[in-house]
Amino acid sequence: MARIVLLKDGQAFPWELKDFPARLGRHPDCDIQLDSNMVSRFHAQVLRVDDRLMLEDLGSGNGTFLNGKMLEPNAPQPLKNDDRIKLGPIKFRFEDVPIPSADPNQVQGIEVNDGATSTIMGSASARGFGMFEVRPEEKLKGILKINQSLAGMVEVQNIAPRILDTLFEIFPQADRGSILIRSEPGKALYPAAQKRRRESDDESVRLSRTVLDRVLHDKAGVLSADASNDTRFSASESITDLTIHSMMCVPLLSIEGEPFGVINLDSQTANKRFTDDDLELLLAVASQAAHSYENARLLQSYLEKQKQDKEMKIASGVQRALLPEKLPQVNGYRFFASYDAAQEVGGDYFDCFMIGARKVCISFGDVAGKGVPGALIMSRMASVVQNTMSFTDDVATAIHRINSHMCHNMVEGRFVTYILGVIDLDTHTITLANAGHMSPLIRRVDGKVEEFDDSSIGIPVGIMDDYPYEVTQRKISPGELFVLVTDGVDEAMDQDNDLYTKERVREFVRTGSSDPEELGKALLADVRRHANGREQNDDITIMTFGRLAN
Repeated sequence: MARIVLLKDGQAFPWELKDFPARLGRHPDCDIQLDSNMVSRFHAQVLRVDDRLMLEDLGSGNGTFLNGKMLEPNAPQPLKNDDRIKLGPIKFRFEDVPIPSADPNQVQGIEVNDGATSTIMGSASARGFGMFEVRPEEKLKGILKINQSLAGMVEVQNIAPRILDTLFEIFPQADRGSILIRSEPGKALYPAAQKRRRESDDESVRLSRTVLDRVLHDKAGVLSADASNDTRFSASESITDLTIHSMMCVPLLSIEGEPFGVINLDSQTANKRFTDDDLELLLAVASQAAHSYENARLLQSYLEKQKQDKEMKIASGVQRALLPEKLPQVNGYRFFASYDAAQEVGGDYFDCFMIGARKVCISFGDVAGKGVPGALIMSRMASVVQNTMSFTDDVATAIHRINSHMCHNMVEGRFVTYILGVIDLDTHTITLANAGHMSPLIRRVDGKVEEFDDSSIGIPVGIMDDYPYEVTQRKISPGELFVLVTDGVDEAMDQDNDLYTKERVREFVRTGSSDPEELGKALLADVRRHANGREQNDDITIMTFGRLAN
């Protein structure tokens, strides 16, 4: 099994590699999509060449590193188990190991005996046990009884004990019972419930490896009759040590037909043996119990999803409250901003507010990442900016303090591309610092679009403390207009995966309305037209402002 494992915040998140080439990058068409502005849209890929897996850099901006060595673009290098991969700030481990035998050995809290294999006296398929071929009245009675006992139950943890209680009524010869459940596919089995008829009985759960393997692998019920008196079990500790005279083990199958657990019943009395008919009856009852279990889990997932959706709506309202309800109303100037999160909450950020009576603060940023992580950093950024600007209107001092605050305890791989500006309404100048964001577009009175020099753009906020950001100043002439956008605008895609592009943004600004509000609304509408109904992949934020013509 080949996979790459994302190493993040002390946790591991695996992706299995099944189809090749497997591309990694920010683009939604990548097989493994990575949420980082320092990762290229199509950053790297894993190839299969002559039964070997190879890692290839696709001409990425920040490089692809294999065990600390930077790869040359389009020059695949072989991968081996436990290799370390780094794409921008994101780290992976490559794993290529045989698939372990998960089912028999991965049973938490249960002793699975390794003695000689247990002889299986009989078996029946869980998908073809003949619903009413054997003792139909008993099967119907058993199914009705299990339905009655589980009716209305929604707490998953209470279902397994109730099932065992009912099975002890249906099978009076049962002395002990246990139900093992797998919480997720590939996870270890754990004992969901155990029951014994007499207090003196051994209450520990011990199973035969052979039986457990057969039940899970073949999806079949297994019967061992009078096991302790059968010479074929003489070498098997898993049966004889428990003085089991008869036992049954059947699978619990999911809606997809995959086993997610087993039911095991045994008898320790020689004259109370289970029969083939009993196995058929247990399979019928187990099938109905599995459906009840699955329905309860689905209902629980639905209720949890409803709760999460409600909480996300609350979070969305809280985040919206962090954004300004209205922008400054200043004679001679007009301001506009729009914010559309790709999810309930997002990582884009803007603010625009007065500093004293004659200065306006422009604050605009894009957190690396969207959703809840991006929203948390966005809220922190909003608070830091407001606190900082309440003490100073000097851009150089403010950007240094904001960056210092955000660097403190910043999560690795999370940063903010950010623009901070202050407009002096008396001198009509804007003083601006750019921390890794796309330059504002400035449409001059003659219609030409101008940008700040790339050399004035520093690194994003939250990466390096005490970084010396360059501050630039520019006069705002009457009729000039400024446009700021996040990458959700220029990277918006249509149904054919074509990007809106920065060039199209520039052209729209050049030919659009001279009114900041009209231009901002028209730009957002044009991005929507380009997407043509495709689901929004990133947060879209636009801010426009300008000095009105005399």
